Amino acid sequence: MPNYALLLEYDGSAFSGFQKQKDSSLKTVQGILEDSLKTILREKVKTSVAGRTDSGVHAKGMIVNFHSEKNISNFYKICLGVNAISDSGLSVLSITEVPENFHARFSCTEREYEYHIYNAKFPSPILRNRAYFISTELDKEKILEITKELEGIHDFASFTKKDSLKNYDSTIRNIKKIKLIEDTELKGYFKISILGSGFLHNMIRITIGTILDIAKGKLKESISEILNSKDRDQAGITLPSHALYFKKAYYKDFPEIEKMYKEIFKES
Repeated sequence: MPNYALLLEYDGSAFSGFQKQKDSSLKTVQGILEDSLKTILREKVKTSVAGRTDSGVHAKGMIVNFHSEKNISNFYKICLGVNAISDSGLSVLSITEVPENFHARFSCTEREYEYHIYNAKFPSPILRNRAYFISTELDKEKILEITKELEGIHDFASFTKKDSLKNYDSTIRNIKKIKLIEDTELKGYFKISILGSGFLHNMIRITIGTILDIAKGKLKESISEILNSKDRDQAGITLPSHALYFKKAYYKDFPEIEKMYKEIFKES
């Protein structure tokens, strides 16, 4: 049965997360996408996703796959059709056929997220649902120093919800790279990019919240001390979801996906 991968972009503020919910009245990315594909292909499809996003979290380049009984030849028509009948909060940017064994989640080797921050005296209405506003002046050098301590393999039990711990066999994760990227046009606007093989629930928002709390002097403990405590109460705040973006999924053995990214994004 043919297997297809989609490259999605969506505005998280328009949805109650990616995954379909028991409450069918809740608008989700998966629900809207599957309904749209069902209308176009005239068959029920089940999608798998590279990384489930919570309510409010955006995606610049999310990968989803589905199997179909149909041999799709006109990819442009599928993109056009889904985008026309789905919702303005979601857009299929590209589609390609992939090997039958490709799975958006289980074939993924690394995931990259960004958290957007606007550090200025006054908030920006334009960035209200796009970046986290903080008026306290931040020491970028201090942030960089803290982030470097987080790179590598650590036990991140302190950086996830307490009631989520039961869902994991292990809370050890590998953060391969953290970058601070400043906007070239707007002063005070920057993003923290995190690349890893996998993340715990709310791990990124808690991790960056902790980094900012240490940088502001609100937390006296070091990142190492907080990691070693394995205690959520020792870490910083959980930052809001509206400033978090799923940027990219990486697939070592599937060049078809990287080709899609390169066709859409200059930096990929």
